[in-house]
Amino acid sequence: MRVSAFISAVLAGMLLLAQPALAFDTAPEISEAHAAIVCDASGNVLWSSNADEEMGMASITKVMTAVVALDSGMDLDAPCTIDPIDLGPYSQTAGFVATDTPTLRELLQVMLVYSGNDAACYVAQNVAGSLDDFVVLMNEKAQKLGMEHTHFSNPHGLEEEGHYSTVGDLAILGRYALENYPFIASTVRLGYTEAYADGVLQAFNSTDYLLDIYEGALGIKTGSEKAGYCFLGAARRDGATLYTCVLGCESDWGRWSDTIALLDWAYSVRSSRRIASSSWLIGAQPFAYDFRFQCPVYPRDTTDIGFYQTGEELVFESTMLRDSILVVPNQVIGAVSWTQGGQGLGMVLIEASPELDRIPALNIFALPLFEGEI
Repeated sequence: MRVSAFISAVLAGMLLLAQPALAFDTAPEISEAHAAIVCDASGNVLWSSNADEEMGMASITKVMTAVVALDSGMDLDAPCTIDPIDLGPYSQTAGFVATDTPTLRELLQVMLVYSGNDAACYVAQNVAGSLDDFVVLMNEKAQKLGMEHTHFSNPHGLEEEGHYSTVGDLAILGRYALENYPFIASTVRLGYTEAYADGVLQAFNSTDYLLDIYEGALGIKTGSEKAGYCFLGAARRDGATLYTCVLGCESDWGRWSDTIALLDWAYSVRSSRRIASSSWLIGAQPFAYDFRFQCPVYPRDTTDIGFYQTGEELVFESTMLRDSILVVPNQVIGAVSWTQGGQGLGMVLIEASPELDRIPALNIFALPLFEGEI
């Protein structure tokens, strides 16, 4: 079978995939969240409710604080000065005092893991010189990320006028933070962290309950305020990463149960198919340097695609070199790509094998064309 026949083979093999995918006939059963969203790793919104309603985001704020601090280029192991700040009797703080000299790394870890509001303030002070200057950087970053319904008034998330976001914007932030900042991605998965506070080495436990109870949980940040409990989360199962956010939950458990409902539902409507295997023989192309040999043609890699039953068709496109072209071993001779709703799902490169197959030598003078001419 020559490479031109590969397209026909793909068409036959993709008949099931090429049919319209099943539309969602279910929705996640959330019970408390006033606003909620679940997205895939490409940012596609799988389901949302009140996605653009501006609300308090509480300590989810600290994800942006970490992003801006890391963008500054400040050495994570640089010792930081503590200029004590009073955040009130009900604020969650680690208890750093003026004589402590935590590193920026320690402050960020206490801030993200334990949600220490004082740690967030000291991060801002040491990175930008003041809270106000740091907040300017936070809002500039939000605009660059396309967070159009977000405005920050402080680096810790305590309630303050002009401090708000949406589940849609926060999902953008969570995805950006985990994909671009390995420090954040690793820190938010810690069950606890340690730092010297008030001169004593202390352990600070994570506020993220989901890490202990949900398979594949990746973090990332809790929050709570008068408007309710909230959580910006992520999880990875079977090669698929999902991002969630819930705002305005009535209870601590409500944010966890609603997040679980979002994740469970999204994974339940996800499907996967194998569309190539490196062991599948596609055909053969003539060897460029000796017509007695041919190069077997295979997909370069074994490839699975994951897709969601959104009603969007799965579409593939083949790009191949012309039939019978002379090739050399390991030469890429084509590609097949799959998309759904304009989003890339996967691509398979087709290449000539490094192993040559011998074909019988051909006496061209024995062909009918030359009969009777010798």
